[in-house]
Amino acid sequence: MPKKKPSDDDALALVLSDLKGEVPVSDLCRKYRVSTATYYKLRDHFIAGEVQGLQNNGKTNQVKALELRIKNLERALGRKPLEVEVLKKRKISSLTNFSSRF
Repeated sequence: MPKKKPSDDDALALVLSDLKGEVPVSDLCRKYRVSTATYYKLRDHFIAGEVQGLQNNGKTNQVKALELRIKNLERALGRKPLEVEVLKKRKISSLTNFSSRF
């Protein structure tokens, strides 16, 4: 039986099936047509990813960067109405000063 690299979905199903503990690893490997060495690599990769997710409160670095960008953009957007108001007052003031000259 030729061995193959499983798809991401199959790899996840394989690891989760083993973690449930209902079927021996050898049977799972046979079902998904992977070697036991491949299974253990997949399992270790899966567990390492889960630990990293827990350490980051389930957020990847990309998600954290995007949240920071959103926060900065919201802060900048919040300043815009104030800037518009200041510019309007300056415009009115400059128009008043200009018209009083004539």
